[in-house]
Amino acid sequence: MKIIASGTFDHLHQGHHYFLKEAFERGYVFIGLCSDDMIIHKPHAEKIYRYEKRKKDLKEYLASLGYSYGTDYIIKKIREKIGFADDIEDIDAIIVTPEVRKNAEEINRIRREKGWRELQIIEIPLLRDEEGIISSTRIRKSLKSS
Repeated sequence: MKIIASGTFDHLHQGHHYFLKEAFERGYVFIGLCSDDMIIHKPHAEKIYRYEKRKKDLKEYLASLGYSYGTDYIIKKIREKIGFADDIEDIDAIIVTPEVRKNAEEINRIRREKGWRELQIIEIPLLRDEEGIISSTRIRKSLKSS
């Protein structure tokens, strides 16, 4: 299976690890990594790592798990919420969390209009701990301004 797993992947945390594990258990992963321009309106955007650092951190993390760039996955820069999902026909699925499921539904609408088959939408829950949802936003909020 070829699966899309997209996100900002800022301050890699347990939620990202779970999300990526779920994607890699299903096959070859097309990681859509948000460009710097795409994330300027996110909460605490000034604390988001730059694209190249987020990409490097992802590659290092995945290598530590034994995954090889090109063999098991690729990383593609995305500049808007649809990303490359309407550019590559030969993809089977997309993994999402509840807050971005609507983006996957929009991707499928565009793919249908092109005469392409829809992607299987695999929705996984957000991870929680004693403080609530584990998220990069929560991590950035807790960081001191530099």
